[in-house]
Formats: sequence, C-alpha cells, structure tokens
Amino acid sequence: MGRQEHEDILRSFRPLVESIARSYRGNGAEFEDLVQEGYLAILELLPRCRNRQYLAKFLKWRVRARVRARAAALWRWNRPGVKVEFDPEKHSPHYEEPLPWTRWAAEGILPEGDVRVLRLLEAGFTQQEIAQHLGVTQQAVSYRVGRIRRKLLKNEEPSGGSR
Repeated sequence: MGRQEHEDILRSFRPLVESIARSYRGNGAEFEDLVQEGYLAILELLPRCRNRQYLAKFLKWRVRARVRARAAALWRWNRPGVKVEFDPEKHSPHYEEPLPWTRWAAEGILPEGDVRVLRLLEAGFTQQEIAQHLGVTQQAVSYRVGRIRRKLLKNEEPSGGSR
C-alpha cells in the first residue's frame, strides 16, 4: 500500500475521526490530540483488515476505542487540582507524609521494582500505562501486582496491622 493510498484513506475517514474526537474532547483532552490518535489508529489498523470491503465497519469501533482510551489517559494526567508527573521516584502529591512502601522497601519486604509499580498505581496510572513505561506486558504488571498483594498479606502481623 503506497503513501498516496494511505493519504486517500485518511482523507476519507476524516469525518469519522473528527466526530469521535469531538465526542471525547475536554477534561484535559485536546481535540487535535485526539484527532492525531485517531489517524494513528487508522494507520496501525489498516494492515489488520483482511477484507477492504468491511474497512469502515472494522475501523469504526477500533478507532473509537483508541480515541476513548487516549482521552481517558489525558484526563487522568490533567485532572484539575492534581498534578501527577510520570516520575516513579516521587510520591503522589495528595499525601504529605511518607508512604508505607518506602518503609516496605527499606525493610526488605518489597524490592524497589515493586515499590515503583505501587507508586505508579497510586498516582492513578493504569496497568497498561505502567507496562508501557516499564517495557513489559500488561499481564506482567498484573502478575506483579498480585504477587505484591500476596507478599503484603503474608507479612501482616497477627494483630491485624501491617509491619
């Protein structure tokens, strides 16, 4: 598929992309960002469509899902009153005292990699976003979160408090 054909397809789906972007703009998600996400989705999805006859139906829901996910991510990152930086070494801004996982790492209950995952989860990032940041799959992050939970439950004191 040549460059001209890609441009023709993008041009033909412009109304769809702009319509979807309009429905998800606001709350930190800019219209132009969402339009670009829609175009990127089309370019990535084109090779997956086996039958060009059904291309419009194939793209309609998949592009909507990608734009919706991007809008949700932009909303989380741009929430009013909460400034969240993608820095796993910093604590979340809505706590003023040191968080418990600092102690867990110091006591050897959790390795530093697990502490990093907890900090990102607490900051409001999804497992998929954490996976992209760490360069692993979402399933790997999910497994790690489960392992962290089991480890912390195992380390609870009999009185019900945590160490």
